[in-house]
Amino acid sequence: MRIVYLFVLILFAITNTYGQVAIKVSSEKVKIGENTYYAHTVQKKETLHSLSKAYNVSIAEIIKNNESAAAGLKAGAVLLIPIKTDAATATTATTAQDSEYQKHTVKWYEDITDISSKYGVSVEAIMALNSLKSSKLSPRQTLLIPHTAQADHTAVGVHTGAEATAGTVIATADTNAIANAIVDADTAGISLVKLRNHDEVVEIGYILPLESTDTTRINTNFMDFYAGSLIAVNDMKQAGVPLKINVYDQSEYTPLHRLIDQEGFSQNQLLIGPARAKVLSTFTGYSQSSHTPLVSPLDNAAENFTKGNPYFVQMPANTISQISNTVDLLDKYRIQDSVSTVLLVCEKDNISDSLFVNNTKRLLDSKGIAYQTISYGILEGRDIYPAMLACVDTLSAKPHIAIVPSNSEAFVSDVLRNLDLCQKPGAKVTVFGFPKWRNFETINVELYHKTRLHICLPYFVDYSSCDVKNFLLQYRALYCTEPTPYAFQGYDITKYILKQMEKYGNSFVHSNELETETLLQSDFTLRKDSPENGLKNTATRAIRYNPDYSVSVIR
Repeated sequence: MRIVYLFVLILFAITNTYGQVAIKVSSEKVKIGENTYYAHTVQKKETLHSLSKAYNVSIAEIIKNNESAAAGLKAGAVLLIPIKTDAATATTATTAQDSEYQKHTVKWYEDITDISSKYGVSVEAIMALNSLKSSKLSPRQTLLIPHTAQADHTAVGVHTGAEATAGTVIATADTNAIANAIVDADTAGISLVKLRNHDEVVEIGYILPLESTDTTRINTNFMDFYAGSLIAVNDMKQAGVPLKINVYDQSEYTPLHRLIDQEGFSQNQLLIGPARAKVLSTFTGYSQSSHTPLVSPLDNAAENFTKGNPYFVQMPANTISQISNTVDLLDKYRIQDSVSTVLLVCEKDNISDSLFVNNTKRLLDSKGIAYQTISYGILEGRDIYPAMLACVDTLSAKPHIAIVPSNSEAFVSDVLRNLDLCQKPGAKVTVFGFPKWRNFETINVELYHKTRLHICLPYFVDYSSCDVKNFLLQYRALYCTEPTPYAFQGYDITKYILKQMEKYGNSFVHSNELETETLLQSDFTLRKDSPENGLKNTATRAIRYNPDYSVSVIR
């Protein structure tokens, strides 16, 4: 028995000796707000335990700064590990102060504004001392940094991270004269400054699953997305914005995190894609540590990545925004038309509709909107008409509203049939529904028009728009085919984000709210709920089904 026990001990010792992976402490550091972190790229077989030992921090501290690490480590992911301040660090800083200038080697994730903020020296002073004609830097480039006492204090102040929330100035991209500065103030009181330099090329990286290496497997949807994007890029170039486009086909990189190490990848000042949430996660750590905006173009499920990452931008409006905008539209219509009654019609015991029902009720209550609830099961549909009719004043000249928070095609169809029957002479019922209704296949669309259905959609193309007509002409001429919704989305997202880049540079991500803009098939209002989180689009496009069988956009 003792021999077996001894064998187990030896085996355990061997496993611990050879099974552990030697951790190489990263030499890359990143400053976020007032804190400095190691940017550690996870290697195979590394664990939270081994990392905590190597960096002398607790596992809890690692997870606190990298929430995704709680679910396990993935090779290639970038972790932010807090740096412990010690006496050696202080001594090094003191020695540097004794010299005439400090030397700084540019890291792959740094731009000139990061370095300016790190040393408390203006961008202009750094450029002047190093004879830089452009703010563009290269990794491993050596810069001389003047001490703050030697720097020109009359230059524009530059701050990043946590300081930006205090209403200070954020500078991006540089110029030879401060007189060229353009200042725009957002609703949070932050001044986002872009020092205009028309000669500086903005590099954009598109990461898409194109499958371009095999002509039999080409992903036409994302090819369409990219085709629409190119028209937006051309529009911006004609407006005088110098751009360089880098396209990365996901199918060419296995595993995908290898793309981050590709030569020139760090030169991208903006990343659009990947399209799916599970793939976007590969680049969230990189975007945060390198201060590179990462745009999620299509997937609603990617919204969670905005938490704790101010450089993540979520473009598709989520379900809560769709519900909120629908209730806002209902309230506007209710006041404008002096509505008589508001009905909330929901399906009894339908758990899948609970998100819609609960949030609709919460929002109606928060606005002080009085409503009557009618709840019934689909099998009760033939008997519900009298109860529904009793809620409608057929003698009143005032209209009535019904909001139906459901995605059940059978139930919605039954509700619309009953509401249409309630439209006696003198009684008009207007219905408010939800985006999925547009995809119902068996419903009688005539009922949409008869009940003047209103829906707030994430996407809708108004073909009467002059901008849409111009896009159609360009797309047909270039590609000899019709644009799909993916092509419209590629154009809209690229055009909107590049306009923000032109105004503010990368600092657009620090705004609490960006101006609303209407494009071809999407509306955009980007907001963040706290300074440490990313931007989320909350805008939708409202449409109305008219009695004359037309569909119009509500402006």
